[in-house]
Amino acid sequence: MLAFRHMLMAVVAGLTISCAAAAQELEAVEDVDAARAFLVEQVVAHTRATAPITGQEAIDPAVLAAIGSIARHEFVAPEAAPLAYFDLPLPAEHDLRESQPFIVAMMTDLVTPSSEGDLLILGIGGGYHAAVASGLVSSVFLLDLDATATASGMDRLDRLGFDNVEARVADPYYGWPDTSRQFDSIIIRLAVDQVPSILLRQLKPGGRLVAPVGRGEEGQELTLFTKSAQGDISRRTIMPVRFMRLPGGERI
Repeated sequence: MLAFRHMLMAVVAGLTISCAAAAQELEAVEDVDAARAFLVEQVVAHTRATAPITGQEAIDPAVLAAIGSIARHEFVAPEAAPLAYFDLPLPAEHDLRESQPFIVAMMTDLVTPSSEGDLLILGIGGGYHAAVASGLVSSVFLLDLDATATASGMDRLDRLGFDNVEARVADPYYGWPDTSRQFDSIIIRLAVDQVPSILLRQLKPGGRLVAPVGRGEEGQELTLFTKSAQGDISRRTIMPVRFMRLPGGERI
């Protein structure tokens, strides 16, 4: 696994250098559509480059279209806006971060969103992941412990017209406050030592959950959990990642 991690880091470093080299070419580009298309190209390239690790040869075209439709500069900190259309993690408001678009695309693709399904996302960040998912599912539900970040993120999502997103301020560790509620898909955007059992119970039969799992200082493993029609849980490790941890100390 360590060798895989080093391979992935080399791939990321190479693509990051390519993005930086291309930045000069895009500095004068005012066409946001062109910038969004460029971001999609980077995500596609990154997906292909990491396929030997992830086993994912391609991202669903609907997910790529969602990535290409979002004004990412609206979701990152103002000082990071010039880099919004590069495939990089960037700072957001309230000392949070917006994940690398490739990771957003990969996590979204792994849970196979349905236009008739609903998706629970734990950890709002700046709201970018919710925006990407909004057009792929019937409803997006957000949970975050930070009331200020939640209010700010929802104000942004409302202003930009993402009207099928609902948020609650609550401890994500314990899942959606209505414990009888189940979701077709769950995305955990915060690192956990293990996925809380309540979240697996809130996953519908046939549903998928993706989360960064692990306590290592060097990061976590992006892990896909699938619930069978009979309620059995299977898991598959996808790739090494590094996420902010879910607040809670020993509890997580």
